[in-house]
Amino acid sequence: MKDIYVLGMDIGGSHVACQLINLTDCQPVADTYVEVKVSEKETAGVILAAWEKALKACIGKAGNKTVAGLGAAVPSPFDFMQGIAMADHKFASLKGLNIRGELHRVTGIPAESILFTNDAAAFGMGAWRLSGSKDRHMIGVTLGTGFGACFIVDGCYATYGPGVPIGGELWNYPFRGVIAEDYVSTRWFEKRFKELTLEEVKGVKEIVGFYENGKYKSETEQVFREFANAFGEIMLPFMQRFKADKLVIGGGIVLSRQYFLPLIKQYFEANGVRAEVETLADTTIAIIAGAATLCDE
Repeated sequence: MKDIYVLGMDIGGSHVACQLINLTDCQPVADTYVEVKVSEKETAGVILAAWEKALKACIGKAGNKTVAGLGAAVPSPFDFMQGIAMADHKFASLKGLNIRGELHRVTGIPAESILFTNDAAAFGMGAWRLSGSKDRHMIGVTLGTGFGACFIVDGCYATYGPGVPIGGELWNYPFRGVIAEDYVSTRWFEKRFKELTLEEVKGVKEIVGFYENGKYKSETEQVFREFANAFGEIMLPFMQRFKADKLVIGGGIVLSRQYFLPLIKQYFEANGVRAEVETLADTTIAIIAGAATLCDE
C-alpha cells in the first residue's frame, strides 16, 4: 500500500501543535512535530500567525513527502462542516472567521481536503488507532480544564446509539445538581483542595507537590478518592449501557494517574464493570493522529 501523508493539527487554548501522520498505519512521522505557544485570548492576527508558523514549519520538515490533507481538532462550538469558528468564550476573536479558508491560504492544501473535529473525538480516534485496538466499543475521555468524551464503535466516532449521550458529549451531563464537568475538571480539584486545606493551588500538579513533600497527605488522598468516586458514578451508566470494552483517559490529569487510576478501577469492579481502564500519557499526539484520520476516506 502506498504511503499517504497528512497533517494532524491540535488547536489548544495555550498552544497549537501539528505533525505529519502516515495514514497507512496512523503513525506520526519522526522529527516533524511542531508546537507554538499562543493564547486563545489573543487577537485573531496573533493566533493565525502562530498557526501559520507551526504549519509551515511542519510542512518544511516533511521534505519531499506530499501532504495530501489536513485534519484539525478544534474546541467546540465550531461549524465542523463549513469550517467556521463559532465560540464566544474560547478564541472569541476568531468568531465568524472561515478557518478552512485561512488554513488553505497558509498551506496550499485544497480546501476540500481540510477537515475538522472536536478535540475529544480526535483523542478517542487517535487512542483507538495508535493502540491498534480491536475493541468494538471504546470510550475516550480527556480530563483537564474541561471534560471531553468520545464513543468509538468499531473504529468509528459515534454521536448516537445505545449508551451514547446526546452528541456523544458528557461535559454537560446533569450530575449532583450541576453538570459532570464541575466535578471532574481541574477547577473542582482546586476548589475542593482549598475547602480542605485553605491553600490556593493552580492545577492538580501543585496538589501532588504538597503530598510528595509530606504535607496535606490525608486531604490529598480524600480529594482523589472523591474525584474517583464522582468520575466512576458519572461513567458507570454509560460503561454499562454502551457495553464498553475499554475506557482510555487522557488529559493533563494522567500525570497523576497513580493517585486515582486504582481507585477508578476499584469503583468499576465493585459495580460489576469488567472493562479495561487505562491512561494515555501523550494526549496531544493522540489528538493529532485522530484528527489526521479525518482524511482517511
